[in-house]
Amino acid sequence: MNTPIKVKLSSTVIVLLKWGVDKIPSSINKKPLKNYDYRVMMVKRSNNIKFFPSAHVFPGGAVDEHDNSLEWENVIEKPIPSNLPIRISALREIFEETNFFLDKNDKLIKNSSRIENLQSDLMNKETSKINNFLLNFIKESDIKLNLSQLYQWARWVTPILGPKQTHRFDTYFYITPIYKYPESCKIDGTENVEMDWLSPEEALEEHRMGKISLPPPTWLTFHQLSKCHTIDQAIELAKKRDSLNILYDPIMTKPTIPSNASTTIPQERYQVLQGDYIYEQQQQQQQQSSSSSATSTKATINPNQKNRIVTRSRTGDLNDQFSWIYEYQNTVPGSIDSQYDGANTILPPKL
Repeated sequence: MNTPIKVKLSSTVIVLLKWGVDKIPSSINKKPLKNYDYRVMMVKRSNNIKFFPSAHVFPGGAVDEHDNSLEWENVIEKPIPSNLPIRISALREIFEETNFFLDKNDKLIKNSSRIENLQSDLMNKETSKINNFLLNFIKESDIKLNLSQLYQWARWVTPILGPKQTHRFDTYFYITPIYKYPESCKIDGTENVEMDWLSPEEALEEHRMGKISLPPPTWLTFHQLSKCHTIDQAIELAKKRDSLNILYDPIMTKPTIPSNASTTIPQERYQVLQGDYIYEQQQQQQQQSSSSSATSTKATINPNQKNRIVTRSRTGDLNDQFSWIYEYQNTVPGSIDSQYDGANTILPPKL
C-alpha cells in the first residue's frame, strides 16, 4: 500500500508597494513606471535551495510550531481572522526574510536596534527554531497587530511529482499593501540572495527575456495582477478573491502524442487544474475506484474544457527551469481566471 504524501501548511506574501509616494533608495531605483503605480517585492532564491533554486519568488515558508501558539490571540486585534497560524506564518516569514513587518496602521515598526538584534540572532543562532522570538518581541513592545489588510489571494498545493517525493506544500498566497518604502528591509544572503521590486509588466517581461525564472504559480499570479494598474484595483480584486477561497491543486501530466506524430513536437507538460477535462476525468476515476457502489454514474465531461498551465522549454530541455516558457489555457465557463486564457511567455503581456 502506498504511503500518503504528507501535506505541510505554508504561506507566501505578495507585498505591494505604492511607488513614488516616498523616497526610494537609489540602489533600487528603476525607470519610471509606465502602466502601474506599484511594484511587488521579489526575492531571488539561493542556488543551494533544492526547490526552484535561483528562481524569483514571493517571500514565504512553512508554518512553524510556534505559529500555532494560542498566545497569538492576545496580541491580535479582534475579530480574530481565520487560519490565524498561517497568517502569523506570513508575517513571520516577511520578518525573517526581509527584516520588517507591519503594525495596525500599515506603518513599519522602526525600533531598528531591537529588530537588528533579532535579525542577527536569527541568522546566527536560528532563534526561530529555539523560541518564539517574534511573539515575545511583540508582547514586550506592547503591540496589537491588525491582520485585516492581509488578503488571501489563492492557495497552491504542490503537485505529486514522483515516487521519491516526501511531502507537498499547501501554500496560502496572501497579498498586502504598503505605502512607504521599508527602510529596514534587507535579506540574509543565505536562503535568498537578492531582493527586487518589480511591476507585473516588468516581472513578466524579464521572465519572457530569460533574465529571471518564475515558478508557474508566481508567473500566473503576475498575469492576474497585470489587469490591476493601481494598488487600489489590486486590493479590490484581492478582497474578491479572498471571499472565494480559490484553490489550485494541480495534477502533473504529459500530453498524449499520436504515434504517427512528428518527432519535432516540442517537449512539454501540463499542470491541469480544476475544471480541465483531464483533471475531472482523474477525479472521477478516483471516486469510482474508492466507491463501493458498482453502479455509480459518470458525470458528463466536456472534452474541450481546459484549465491548465502548459510548460515548454526554449531549448527542449525541461530540466532547465530558466528555459521554461508558459501558456495558460482556461475555457471553464464562469471561472475567475478565464480572462487570462491565452496568456503566455512568448508574446508581450496582455495589458
